Amino acid sequence: MAREIIGREKGMEHEEELPSSSSSLDYLTQCRICHEEEDERRATMESPCGCSGSLKYAHRECVQRWCDEKGSTLCEICLQNFEPGYTMPPKKTPVVETAVTISEDMHSVEPPDSLIDGADYTRCSYSADRAAMWCRSLTITFTIMLLVWHLVAVVTVEAADHCAFSFLTMYLLRAAGIFLPFYVVMRLIRMVQRGQQQYRLQMLEDQRRNASTMNHMHGQEEQQLVISIQ
Repeated sequence: MAREIIGREKGMEHEEELPSSSSSLDYLTQCRICHEEEDERRATMESPCGCSGSLKYAHRECVQRWCDEKGSTLCEICLQNFEPGYTMPPKKTPVVETAVTISEDMHSVEPPDSLIDGADYTRCSYSADRAAMWCRSLTITFTIMLLVWHLVAVVTVEAADHCAFSFLTMYLLRAAGIFLPFYVVMRLIRMVQRGQQQYRLQMLEDQRRNASTMNHMHGQEEQQLVISIQ
């Protein structure tokens, strides 16, 4: 009889253990994001939106990380905002990127081929000076040859008269007839060379002024575009 009573008590204890284990299973909740199971009574998870069932609970850190990655606090399932106190990072505006793109486009514009830089100007000046020197050398050589030819002619013609005064006078007159055109030609060459140098300097100055004006206008347009985009 005692054995039957003891067996009944053990059976009742076993029946009491079964519902208690099943009730402990009922209190387990699972995070909808990291799928970690926890006891509901610990209150480490919360219900951030209107979803139910296995999607009802989630860790606050997991939900906030999800909002940061997606850039939104809207639930994709129930289409309700995560509450309370969930935030999302500020949206990145393309102002800086657009300004950089405009700046790169403006600075990538190359000057036309007609613009002359310092090296081209030096090369042109050297070529012009070399041409002027060649013309002067040719003129001096031709003048010396004329003087020698006239000297030989005067000596040959006046040798028979043996008159030093007439010989010197004739030679000076012929030399003057040579030196006067020579002086005029040299002055013309010098004037032409100086005019070319002034023209190149003026053209280079105008091109530099135009380039600086264009860069200033591009800078103003860039600032206006950035301000309008902002």
